[in-house]
This record gives sequence, structure tokens and C-alpha cells, in this order.
Amino acid sequence: MTVAAGTPPSPPATAAGGRPLRRLSALLLAIVLAVRLGTLGTYPLGDSSEARYGEIARVMRETGNWVTPQETPGTPFWAKPPLYAWLGAAATYVFGVDEFALRLPSLLCGFAVLVLCALWARSLARASGSERDDAALLSCLILATTVLFFVGYGAVMTDPSLGLCTAWMMVAFQRAVIERSGGAVWRYGLFIAAGLAMLAKGPVAFLYVALPAALWATWCRRWRGIWQALPWLGGTALWAVIALPWYAWAEARTPGFLNYFLVGEHVMRYLKPGWSGDRYGNAHIEVIGTIWAYLVGAVGLWTIPTLMLVWPRHAWIERARTWCRDDARLFALLAVLTPLVVFTFARNLIWTYVMPVLTPLSVLLGTELAARCAQAPAWRRTVAAVATASAALLCVGVIGWAPLRANGSSFAAPVAAWRRQAQADPGAPRALWYWGRKVPASLRFYSRGAAEAAPELDARLAQLVPGARVYIAIVPEQLPALRQMAQGNGFGLTVIGQVKHAVIAEVAR
Repeated sequence: MTVAAGTPPSPPATAAGGRPLRRLSALLLAIVLAVRLGTLGTYPLGDSSEARYGEIARVMRETGNWVTPQETPGTPFWAKPPLYAWLGAAATYVFGVDEFALRLPSLLCGFAVLVLCALWARSLARASGSERDDAALLSCLILATTVLFFVGYGAVMTDPSLGLCTAWMMVAFQRAVIERSGGAVWRYGLFIAAGLAMLAKGPVAFLYVALPAALWATWCRRWRGIWQALPWLGGTALWAVIALPWYAWAEARTPGFLNYFLVGEHVMRYLKPGWSGDRYGNAHIEVIGTIWAYLVGAVGLWTIPTLMLVWPRHAWIERARTWCRDDARLFALLAVLTPLVVFTFARNLIWTYVMPVLTPLSVLLGTELAARCAQAPAWRRTVAAVATASAALLCVGVIGWAPLRANGSSFAAPVAAWRRQAQADPGAPRALWYWGRKVPASLRFYSRGAAEAAPELDARLAQLVPGARVYIAIVPEQLPALRQMAQGNGFGLTVIGQVKHAVIAEVAR
């Protein structure tokens, strides 16, 4: 349990009690990370997010334009800064343009977050009854087996790089300010991470770190300590050198970017439910407080021991009071709660918004559970059961369920059939049209940009000469109408590739 100020720490876990759990934790962590690495390239990029960000990275490499992310050549993508695209495009030069290369940077970010999680947990364990190594190992296992970490840090998206930057900033704050470490790696590292966060997802990163730090400084009356501990002049200059040049260059290349990104994406998106200015999708109108449901889904089975720790109520109140007297634990607690409270009143949300809070939450939970497990066999059995079940479910899901879902929501398989068809008859035209106004991202990615939007398909078919052949990409619901259209224009239709949500058919006159 948490130890109040002046109370001697509880003895560490005995060899008989602690060693089996330690071995199990290390084994499960190794298995989970190995399975995640081994499955990165085993299923396709699905619409819309993964395929969109993967295609942006592919287009960046193809065009050589490393300043302006583009959905298609010549069409700027203003919704996110470019760090994810830089990492993905760079990885393709080593591993080729495929799913493994594009997902690998996210997983590497996850590995780095786990290292930071271990360092943070070791710091917090000094004030608890747990062994530092046990707390670090269990915190990492908890984090690695949360649903959102396992899924998100192996997906093509912007949030993994943001999660790494915010974790780096939090640990740097812990080391440089709370522990008063004079190490430059932490004092200047905080500003480096802040600059990279601006390139990862923008100013939203400061909600996860700066606001909790400000609340902590106010509560602990440590504003002067923050001022003295950090190199504000040199650090701010370092932050500006990292972050600002790209923003200025991006605005110069595509005027209007700063207004859309800083005002639209960071203000209007959260303050105006149903915001109609979104260029890249529909605003998510959720019930107030949805962020807490997202947190439960993101944490997964670790919700069970978390609830056990906060019940009964009087025990939780006493623990909260103890944590409020512990500067290190208080900051970690504020890093968890502050963003969640802010997002409680926002209605335009997606579940990845809770990703940065998983690191401090896992650190708090891991150090507390390590102390409990050191004293009580019942807690060791509970933690072992939850960890084993979480690891098993995640591994089975990514091996068995993820490929089925991804294949059903991606044009990867139909495009592969289109390529085989074209290779079998090299002299035949390879035109690939999509019946709609905007080509789905997975169709653009797997066709390497060859797919062309054809909203007025009937008129285009009527213009084809006898003997012409064209391939049409559609969703399955459009197949009857396409068949009728083809027959009306004197064409034959053959489906060459079909999955749950994607079809490619050959239309020949």
C-alpha cells in the first residue's frame, strides 16, 4: 500500500512470493512485444485512418515534398503536422513501401515509451513499499497490455509520436524539476520533446504536460523551483529551432494552413459540436463524459485491479491524501486526471485522445500493485491473472481477428487481384476507376496512386470504344447498379476481387 510520510517502507517481496510474478511479468512482456513486432506486416492498411496516413507517407516519398503532407500529389493535408509522415517515408527507404515499414515507427515509439515508463516507475517506487525493478517491470507490462497501447503503437497514425513526446516531457519534468536533477538530458530534453511534439500533433501536447505541471506548481508552491530548474532561455530557443521553421515554411507553401490547423483543429473542433469546417471527415459528436468510457476501453482488463484499489471509498480518500503530499505521485496523478477532466466537456472526441495518459496511469498503477503484491498473495494472483488474460486476448486478437477485420475494410485484396489480371494480359489497358468523388485511401495506397475518381461513371463508360476494357472499384452495395449500368451500355461485367467492403470488377465492351 502507499506509505504516508514518516512511515517506514514495507519490506520488499520475498524471493518465494515475488520471483514467480517477476518471471511471469518479464515473459508476458517479451511475448506481447514479440507478437506485436511479428504481426506488423501481416494485415493490410484499412480505411480510413491507417491507409490515409500510409498513403501520405508514400506520396511524400514519391513526390520528394517533405514540407507539405499530401493526400494526393498537389492536394495538401492540413489536419496534422508531418512527423508521422517523415518517419513512415524514411522507413520505406529501408524496408520498402509496405505495411511493416509504415507501422514500424509507431512500434519503435512504443518501445521508447516503455523505457521512459520504467524510468518513471523506478523514481516513484522510491517512496513506496515496492522494489524499484518490480515496479518498473510491472508498470511496463501494464502499459504494454492495455488495449490502446497494443493497438495504437502498432498502427500508422499520429498518436504514437505524440505519446512518445508527452512521455518524454513528463519524465523530464519529474527528473529535472521534482527530483532536481541537473542532467542536461532531462533539462534540455524537455524542450526538445516539446519541439518534436509540435511536429507530432501540435499545441495539444501541452494539454497533457504543461497544464498538469502548472496545476502541480500551484498546489506545491513550486513555481520558483520550476523557473530555477529549467534552462528557459536556451531551452525555448532550442524548442523554437525545432518546431517553428516547419510551421513557417508550411504556411508559405500553402497559405491558410496556420488558421485551419491552429484555430480549426485546436479550438473549433473541441468548442463547437458538429463543427462543419473539418476538411477530412465528420465531426464526432459524443455525449459529454465519453472520454471516461474511452479510458475504460483503452485500459481493458486492467480496469479490474484499478477499481479494486479505489474501493472501499474511505481507503481511496486516504490514499489520495497521501499522494497529494508526495510531489512525484501528485504530478503523475495530475498528468492522468487533468486531460481527462478537460476532455470530459468536449464532444468531438476519438478514443486515441486518452493515449498520452496511459503512461502516467500505468506508472501509478504499477508501483501501487507492486507494493501490494509484495505483501499479499491474493494481489499477486489477481495481477498474474489479469496480466495473463490481457496478454492472451491481445495476442489472439492481433493474430486471428485483426487480419479478418483489416482485409474486410481495405482494397488490398481486390487491388492484388487487379494486378494479377493485368499481369496475365500485359497488353490490356490497366485503367482503374473508382465510382465516387473521392478515391478511398486504401485504394490509392495499394494501387500506388493509379486509381482515378469517376463520379460520372455512366458518361465515361458511354465514351469507351468497342473492345475497350476498364476496371471499376466500388463498394459492394454499388454492384447491382454497376451491373445494370454495364449492361445498358453493352458491356460485360466480371468481378475479379471482392471482400466485405470493397469490390473491383472488370468491365469490357
